[in-house]
Amino acid sequence: MSKFKRVSLAGSEELFRPTRPEVIEETEDTITELVDRRPIEKHFRNVHLTPEEIELLLDAIQTAKYPERARGKLSLDRFERYDSLRDKLQGE
Repeated sequence: MSKFKRVSLAGSEELFRPTRPEVIEETEDTITELVDRRPIEKHFRNVHLTPEEIELLLDAIQTAKYPERARGKLSLDRFERYDSLRDKLQGE
């Protein structure tokens, strides 16, 4: 026979207690009619990236994801490539 003893969880019945809905009285300031809202327009655009730009973007994501990894300073060429990629993604 098992020596496992069940322990009753004190207060757990409180978690499953049915709740009463809070009754809110309507006042003159209560809005009961529907509010017309325009749907948020989503703006999509295509960006064509070269395989080199994709590799650069993946490297930038990896660097941002794991900043604790020691890396040397960027070369000026690489820095300019990051800068041009950022401009391209921002649509400038």
